[in-house]
Amino acid sequence: MRGLVAAFLSLVLVGCTPIARASSPVAAVPVLESVFGNRFIVDLRYHTADNFAKTDFYGPAHIDSCFVLPEAARALMKLVPELQKRKLKIVFWDYFRPISVQWKMWKLVPDPRYVADPHTGSNHNRGAAVDMTLAHEDGTRLEMPTAFDSFEPTAHGDYVCPPNEKVRCENRELLKSLMTKVGFEVLPTEWWHFQLPGAEKYPVGDRFEKKNAP
Repeated sequence: MRGLVAAFLSLVLVGCTPIARASSPVAAVPVLESVFGNRFIVDLRYHTADNFAKTDFYGPAHIDSCFVLPEAARALMKLVPELQKRKLKIVFWDYFRPISVQWKMWKLVPDPRYVADPHTGSNHNRGAAVDMTLAHEDGTRLEMPTAFDSFEPTAHGDYVCPPNEKVRCENRELLKSLMTKVGFEVLPTEWWHFQLPGAEKYPVGDRFEKKNAP
């Protein structure tokens, strides 16, 4: 297993081109559930109409898989034993996001609390951020304070659930605890968004050349 992970990490995304107009795509491989002990589920929301804009952003951008920086992959691997112990899985909604898609989102929601200004770029555009939730063994999602892509105050990390919805905040705190223990930071306005510390140091990119995983 260790050798497989090492081979995977050697091919995984190592950086993005600094601007959207860069001419050369970066070679990368998609996150594969099998590599992560079948504890991860990929549900790429922006490759469907099941998102805040009801638009498939990723189809036209030819993004049909999640991509990850090596640093993020190493941190996520540390989740596997705890997920196995708790009989849980992580569901990924988003990873790398092309800067061209970021511009489209910004035109719809020009609010930096929820959509990063493409002039500076999102940490998703750097491959350094992930959107996620928790699921049971059978893939059933745990209840959370809001759905994905909610722009309401109830999506904030410090939202206090009413007594009859207490379990939603407990699940949110469990997700936060799992992710922060392996080195991620949570975005205060989005309970589902986690990123690498110092993510801004990575360059922004737009295009990738997908390679087959070993």
